Amino acid sequence: MAAVADHKNIKLDSVDVHIGYRIHPGKKWLTAFTIKIDLGRGLTRRERTILFNSARLCEVTKLLGGEKKFEYALIP
Repeated sequence: MAAVADHKNIKLDSVDVHIGYRIHPGKKWLTAFTIKIDLGRGLTRRERTILFNSARLCEVTKLLGGEKKFEYALIP
């Protein structure tokens, strides 16, 4: 988000991010994340939207949101 703010010349004074999660056991386990972002004051609606979308579409979100596959190997 800071890189996007810098690229778009958005003055970002503070950012607070709170992440929570809840695990729902069942036939297929589900982990639900709740992300709350506080961008502080002084930003226009457009700037807030740009930064919010950069957080929603970042590489970490893609990594966590996609299908997972684990491959294990024991090294001799």
